[in-house]
Amino acid sequence: MLDSQNRASKRPDTVEFHSHAIQRVIGAIRQRLDEDISLADMASVAYMSRYHFNRTFREITGLPPCRFLSKLRVEAAARMLLSSDSSVTEICLEVGYTSLGTFIRRFSDVLGVSPSKLRMLQQSPSKKLLERLQEDAPVSKLFQPQVVGRVQCPSASSGPIFIGLFPTPIPEGKPVACATIFQPGEYSISGAPDGQYYVLALRMPWPDTVDDFFRYDNALRGGLQQITVGEGTVECDEIVLRAAASTDPPVLLNLPFLLSKTEKLPKSA
Repeated sequence: MLDSQNRASKRPDTVEFHSHAIQRVIGAIRQRLDEDISLADMASVAYMSRYHFNRTFREITGLPPCRFLSKLRVEAAARMLLSSDSSVTEICLEVGYTSLGTFIRRFSDVLGVSPSKLRMLQQSPSKKLLERLQEDAPVSKLFQPQVVGRVQCPSASSGPIFIGLFPTPIPEGKPVACATIFQPGEYSISGAPDGQYYVLALRMPWPDTVDDFFRYDNALRGGLQQITVGEGTVECDEIVLRAAASTDPPVLLNLPFLLSKTEKLPKSA
């Protein structure tokens, strides 16, 4: 096998080469989630030194390699919980965790519910959550919007569009504030505390079951503009949604939980 110095001297130092190398690594670790995968292992697949790989991976995906791997494991675990009868312990081991306590803690931190409670969400009426939001959409708004903008989508797409404000450029956990629209166009968000956030949007195909809410590989996505919420209304750049790329970080949102907590705004007198 060639050493890293020889490989570096022969490979073209281009963005395209780096992107293909990172895609190759992500594909490989998706197939090996149950293994103990080190930074050196990933760098070897990319044919890079550990230092160069770590830096390149962060530039392309926005996350360090090991954090990206951790998110892939949570993503895989969520799918297995909703699509199989395997026990939580079995799933814990299948996605690469050796400690059940660590797995449950990390899973709960990201999705806001424990693995067992996520499985219980299958009993929730997923369609009714969206139907209720559609019914409530025309309600008069009493609150001054803090963030406004527009979302543009490919003409062939359909489904609800979720726009959220996140403290980091990664769509995970619970947004500090969010909105749901059902057609491309204008949106407004209220209820965010003062601070700096990233605006991220997703368009999901219409879900038939709770499982469909977690199939983010089929979701369009866009955004990442950083804004500051304070006095006055922030007008955001238009968000143009695109298909997911293999180098995008996993989307780890619990939309059924967020939708179930959405309160109808009171009608104005």
